[in-house]
Amino acid sequence: SMFEIVSTEYLYEGRVINLRSDNICVSSSEQIVCREVIEHPGSVAIVAIDDDGNVYLVSQYRHAIGKVLMEIPAGTLEKGETSFDTAERELREEIGMSADYLVSAGSFYLAPGYSSESMEVYVAKGLSSAPLPRDVDEDITVHIVPFKKLLEQICAGEFSDIKTVAAILLVTVKKELDWSK
Repeated sequence: SMFEIVSTEYLYEGRVINLRSDNICVSSSEQIVCREVIEHPGSVAIVAIDDDGNVYLVSQYRHAIGKVLMEIPAGTLEKGETSFDTAERELREEIGMSADYLVSAGSFYLAPGYSSESMEVYVAKGLSSAPLPRDVDEDITVHIVPFKKLLEQICAGEFSDIKTVAAILLVTVKKELDWSK
């Protein structure tokens, strides 16, 4: 490989993330460079669509940016969970629903310049009420928006949450899974 890790130091080990500092030798120049990496267990996001073609969104305060954002339901993998397990749990916690049909539409890295976090996108259909208690720190409001209207809003630049933008565009272009009806 073009890069070899010479040393690693953990600067912070937290509840969800770890921060480590790697010294890397770049083989082309023999130079040592430092890279800070946020280790993350991975996450899921869910495009939940009801029988009428509406998408479930949640609005919640995001402390890191000091704003309320409108997003699709999402969450971090807990120890021992598969991404499928996490998607099932987050659906029930955030929008109070379970799904007959829960299928992966693909995955992406959210910020590969400094974080290992990979997010898998699921499509949920055949929704029925099955609430679980929310996390104590979550103050969530649920919104229901027609798929077509949501896509128009995204294309008009009205959404600043990248997982929501990417996930909706991802499921829109997967023509073989025609869920925009």
